[in-house]
Amino acid sequence: MWWVGFKTVTWIGEGGEPTWYETFPGEAKRGFCPSCGSSVAAIDSDIPEIGINVTALDDTSSPDLVPIHASFRDNAVHWLPPVPETEHNTVG
Repeated sequence: MWWVGFKTVTWIGEGGEPTWYETFPGEAKRGFCPSCGSSVAAIDSDIPEIGINVTALDDTSSPDLVPIHASFRDNAVHWLPPVPETEHNTVG
């Protein structure tokens, strides 16, 4: 999954604010589109930003949306090339 972090978010899409589920009580919750159920957001207590699934954005062409971390590199599927020039994320 391709995530981007924001300090604040204003929900303006058709579905409005996601439906939130606490995946780890007091530690993490995930947001899903109330219309189709797609995963769109994540909030983790140890990360100061809200994570948005980039594929949930209307426009993914921004030059700011360049990967800088890649999690779970050792478990990546072999048919996809690694993301070039990213830092290895120690979480995962």
